[in-house]
Amino acid sequence: MLALCIKRASFKSEVALELRLGANETSSCLRKSMACEFTRIPHEFQVQTQIAEMQSHLKFLESLYRARQEDIINLEHKIGTTSINVSQRPTVNDNQNTINSDVTTLLNNSDTTISLALRTQELASMKSVFVFQLLPYLMNDPASLRPAFHMQANRGFVKNVIGIPTVKRDKESYLMVTLTHLIAGLNDEDLEDTLIVIFVGDTDIQYVMNIANEIKGKFPQHVESGLIELLSPSAAYYPDFESIPLSLGDSAKRVKWRTKQNLDTLYLMAYGQSRGTYYLMLEDDVKAKKSFMKDIKQFTASTSVSVPNWFFIEYCSVGGIGKLFKSSDLVHFITYVQLFYYNMPIDWLLESYLADRVCAIDKTSKQCGDSKILIRPKYKESLFEHLGFFSSLKGKIQKVKDHEITGVLPNHFPHQNPPAREVKTDIEVHDNYHIINAYNGDTYFWGVTPKAGALIEFWFAKPTDVIGYTFRTGNGLHPTDILKDGVVEIYPHDKREFTTIDAFDEFGLAEGAIKPEYAPLDAIRIRVTKTLSRWLVLSEIDLKTANKTVED
Repeated sequence: MLALCIKRASFKSEVALELRLGANETSSCLRKSMACEFTRIPHEFQVQTQIAEMQSHLKFLESLYRARQEDIINLEHKIGTTSINVSQRPTVNDNQNTINSDVTTLLNNSDTTISLALRTQELASMKSVFVFQLLPYLMNDPASLRPAFHMQANRGFVKNVIGIPTVKRDKESYLMVTLTHLIAGLNDEDLEDTLIVIFVGDTDIQYVMNIANEIKGKFPQHVESGLIELLSPSAAYYPDFESIPLSLGDSAKRVKWRTKQNLDTLYLMAYGQSRGTYYLMLEDDVKAKKSFMKDIKQFTASTSVSVPNWFFIEYCSVGGIGKLFKSSDLVHFITYVQLFYYNMPIDWLLESYLADRVCAIDKTSKQCGDSKILIRPKYKESLFEHLGFFSSLKGKIQKVKDHEITGVLPNHFPHQNPPAREVKTDIEVHDNYHIINAYNGDTYFWGVTPKAGALIEFWFAKPTDVIGYTFRTGNGLHPTDILKDGVVEIYPHDKREFTTIDAFDEFGLAEGAIKPEYAPLDAIRIRVTKTLSRWLVLSEIDLKTANKTVED
């Protein structure tokens, strides 16, 4: 028995020894194999790895630099504030050192309200809510948050601030109509405890001053009383929009537009939240119901009793229109928008913020929806109606619910185009909406379901120096009859063949300049690149010339 145990122990030892030897040999082979593999790693890959590590370290150093840069900006702000307190007068904005002759003429023809609007000061409320680490480009200029223009009176703290961002629109501005409706909906008490802040999201100071003069001319008493303020940002407030990364599968044009729209909303909210108890988010193309402010005050008061923790009250279901916030809550949302300002539109960010506030990971979609409703009570009816036909996103046509408004909007835009010897298309024409009539500005062209390869051609009477073009598809009656899959082609007189120079965008618009080296042209045309599922409306044909032609 003892001998058997000794044999078994000896056998186990031999097996264990063989396993160890085998493992050592295997490990040795693996090490050799790995060494061989490492020797085969390309030198370029090692360099790329080192570069990646250096880039990560560089980003870390940049974050440290931004932190120190922010300290410097805060110090400069304190020094500037002290200087203002000592001098007891506003600092003259740098715009006055760089204004052109047109702006000078405007200043000479403007009253002191407009002139003083160029003498802006730092706004402490802006500094306190913007996070420079989230928008690091703001640190490139210590005055990036300082308004370039600020028309204001001495109105103090109010109950309700109405924020209205506005920009240049493609065809038509609705701002004056919106202001007229809003002021008409205010009673005497409302006129005293309301502030309407118009944010002009444009760095063209001449355009801003024109808007200010128009408002001052139409509503002089309300500008003087302080009911209406107008401000516009410094050019340094905006980033390089060409560097904004694409997201949501959207085009670069749409991403730039919504990014700027979010930044405009941020600036306006940051200023408005320091001026009153409540902040009402509107747009520059809305129609307000009569006595809207009375309804807002009554419902807000009752809701604050029944739902004290509400985040915003919805007085209109469309996008970012008619959302009323407690100013004390806005700083959290402003910070949230800074985190995702180029990722999604402002109304989506609002929904995302609500979900992050009340939706736990383990909640169902229905539970999440129910939780959001608790902090976003809705008024029984919409107090505001979206009346804008032309979106602030160039080329986009919006559906208008108000038929009274739709009825007066133009369905084509006539222009004086250069003389043509032939205007033709192989697209089937509906009724009397012929292409020649559209070219002459009499009506719009309406074609039946264009096929891929279909053409609309404009042959000039003489070789013509065309310097720019606009082809707009769709109109108020037929907003979906647009051309997304199409190109613009030119026929230079010397080249004698068509060359593609542009493509229609997602809204059915093609617009641009033609390089001088192509001049003069014998023709310009539209070519459909993909069969349409709908009909096609060509509502604008504008061929801009240099007022000269070249003889044959």
